[in-house]
Amino acid sequence: MNFKSVTALMCLLLPLSSVSVSSAEPMTTVTPKPLTGPLTNPGNGVASFHNGYGETPSLENYPDTGIEYDRFYWSELEPKEGQYNFQLVDTAFHHAAQHKPAMNVGLRFMTLDEPSSGSKIPEWLIQKGIKGVWTSGHKTFVPALDDPLFIEYSQRLLNAFGKRYDGNTNLAYIDIGMVGSWGEWHNSNFPTATPLLERYTPAQLEKYVTMHFAAFPKTPKIMLISGGAALASAVKQGAGWRADCWGDWHNFTVEWSHMKDDYPERLQAANNAYPGFNNGWKKAPISLEICGHMSEWQAVHRYTREQVQATFDWALAQHASTINLKSSRVPKEYRDIVDNALTKLGYRFRLASLAHESTLVKGQSLTLNSQWFNDGVAPIYLHYALAYRVVNAGNKVVAEGKTQDDIRTWLPGKHEASYHLAMPDSLPAGEYHIETAMLDGEGKARINFANEGKGADGWYRVSGVRIK
Repeated sequence: MNFKSVTALMCLLLPLSSVSVSSAEPMTTVTPKPLTGPLTNPGNGVASFHNGYGETPSLENYPDTGIEYDRFYWSELEPKEGQYNFQLVDTAFHHAAQHKPAMNVGLRFMTLDEPSSGSKIPEWLIQKGIKGVWTSGHKTFVPALDDPLFIEYSQRLLNAFGKRYDGNTNLAYIDIGMVGSWGEWHNSNFPTATPLLERYTPAQLEKYVTMHFAAFPKTPKIMLISGGAALASAVKQGAGWRADCWGDWHNFTVEWSHMKDDYPERLQAANNAYPGFNNGWKKAPISLEICGHMSEWQAVHRYTREQVQATFDWALAQHASTINLKSSRVPKEYRDIVDNALTKLGYRFRLASLAHESTLVKGQSLTLNSQWFNDGVAPIYLHYALAYRVVNAGNKVVAEGKTQDDIRTWLPGKHEASYHLAMPDSLPAGEYHIETAMLDGEGKARINFANEGKGADGWYRVSGVRIK
C-alpha cells in the first residue's frame, strides 16, 4: 500500500478535522486533533459542594463539576449505636452518578460544629460517659479527643464506613476529619477553649490519622494543612493535603492573610519535618477550598484580577486537583481566569499520536504504539484502564482489550505506550475503525480526553486499519 492509498483510506474512515495522517509502508500514524478549553472529568476540577442535591448554578455562572464533596456529622451517621445511616453516603454516590458526566465523591466525617449549634456526636455516645465538656447553656458537648472510650468508638465508626466504601471506584478521597470544628483540626470558633494543637500532643492527634488509614487503606486520603505535626505524618504515609480559606489576601485583616503568611509557613514546616512532603501530590490529591465566595471576593474584598490570577496560579503551582468554590456563582469578571486554570488543574490526558500497521492479514494482532500527554499539573489517583477496540463498518465491536498501563503513574508530561491487540481469525476482509478509551471498573468509558473524535459511548475514534 502506498502513501496515497493509506491517506485515502484514513480520510474515508475519519473526518479531516479530527486527524492528520502520515504513513510509510506498512505503518500508519495518526495525530488526533487536540481540544482547547476546560474538560470535565471524575475526581477533577471544581467541586459540587453538598448543596442538598438540589438545583446547582447554571453552567453560565459556575463551571461543570467533577467531584461531589460531602461532609457528615457522627450524629447523622450513627443515630443509634451500631445502626449506621449508610443511606446518607449512598445518596451522595447516587447524586454523583446522575450527573453528566458522572462525578466521583469526596467524604469527610465530623464531630463538632459551633458552641451553640448542638452536639454533633450521638446522644447515646455521650450517655456512655465519654470525657468532654459542655458549652455555655449545655448546648454543645465537646468530646475529649484523648479519651480512650471516644477513640474506641471513633475507630468503630470509621471501620464501619470503610468496610462499605473503601476501594469504591467512585470514591475520590477521604478527607481526614473527626478532629475539631467541622473536622478541620482547629477549635478557633470556641473562644474559651484551649487551641487543639496546644491541648493535645502530636501523638494523641496522630491516632486520628492512623484511624483513617486503617479504615480506608485503599482509598486516597487528604489531610488539612492546619493539622500541625499530623500534616507531615499523613503525607509521609501517602496522603495528599488540602487547604481552607484559599484565596484569602485580606479577608480578615490587611496585615495578615492565609496566602502570604499562613500557607508558606505551614508548608515549609511540613517539608522540614518530612523532606518528601513537596512530592506528596504524586501519590494523592491536593484540594483547595476558597475563603467565602468568589462573589464576595468581588463585591466585598474588591480583589483585583491580578490577585485572583495569583490565587489560581498558586493552586496550579501546588499541583492541585480539586477546588471547592462552594457551588456559588463565579463573577463574570473572574470567569476567564477560572476557566483558563481548569485547562491545567488536575489531570488532562491527550493522545498525541498513534502508530499501527496499515494492513493486517487475518489473525494477525494489531500493534498499537501511542504517545500520550498529561497536560495537567497532577496525575489521576483512581485506577482506570486504557483500552482499545476495533469496530466494523456497522459499528459492531470485533476486538477489544485493556492494556497493563497504570495511568496513575502518568505525571505531567509525555508518556509512551505499546499494546498488542489480538484479532479474530475469521474477520472478513475490509476496513475497520480503531477506537480508544479509559474505562472504569464496570467497563464504562469515563475519562474525557483533550481530543476530538469522542463518540456517544465515550470512546474516541482515532484511526482505521484494513484486513485483507
